[in-house]
Amino acid sequence: MPRFILMTISYLVSLILTFSSFFVNINGQSMLEIANRFSVVFAPVSVSHVIWILIYFLLGYWLVMNIKKTTMKQSALFSCINILQALMIYVWHHELFIVSLGITLLLVLYLFMLYNTYPLHDKAMSGRIPFSIYFAWMTFIFITNISFTLTAYGWNGFGLSTPLWAVILLTLGGALALHIRFHHFDILFPSVFIWAYIGIALHNGFDELLVTTAAFFLCGVLFVGILFIKKNPAYQK
Repeated sequence: MPRFILMTISYLVSLILTFSSFFVNINGQSMLEIANRFSVVFAPVSVSHVIWILIYFLLGYWLVMNIKKTTMKQSALFSCINILQALMIYVWHHELFIVSLGITLLLVLYLFMLYNTYPLHDKAMSGRIPFSIYFAWMTFIFITNISFTLTAYGWNGFGLSTPLWAVILLTLGGALALHIRFHHFDILFPSVFIWAYIGIALHNGFDELLVTTAAFFLCGVLFVGILFIKKNPAYQK
């Protein structure tokens, strides 16, 4: 029971802080106000963040359904993930972008660890699914935060244009999504990236046609990967 109480408290703190960050001025500004202050090409349209509703609904369902089923490792990881989520938002609002980037990376690693506590064949709403979606979205957010942090600190891109760097990041993200699809037999991870890439295309529109075209093209590649990539024979057991 103490484990469940800790998990519940950390979940509620994370949930409240995450959603309030979009509507309440923490440290005098909202999350989107900070993000929109800089012209970042590799960023989704604001409405893309409604995926947080799905993520926290699934996390809440997982929490309720696993009151007495979680292992010590899963409980500890879940609590740490929520704490890191809240901490990431706090430092972001205080414009400690590099620190936020480090916390986001740690959050992604912890999510991957929790994600790997479930078998590949787990397709339960109270199993791997919530963390598959959360892991995918935070991986995308980490890549976005890299782009944002470099833009905020005036990185020159080694002479390459900003749209070209955005295409490179899109390609790397797409390759990672296909890797997870193949090695973990996970259709949700690339599906989240499709959602995110559509958001990037809508965000850039005709202003950055190269980025928009690349985003839609990679959406098609990911969709084909979801349909036709088969499980690695080594994981058939």
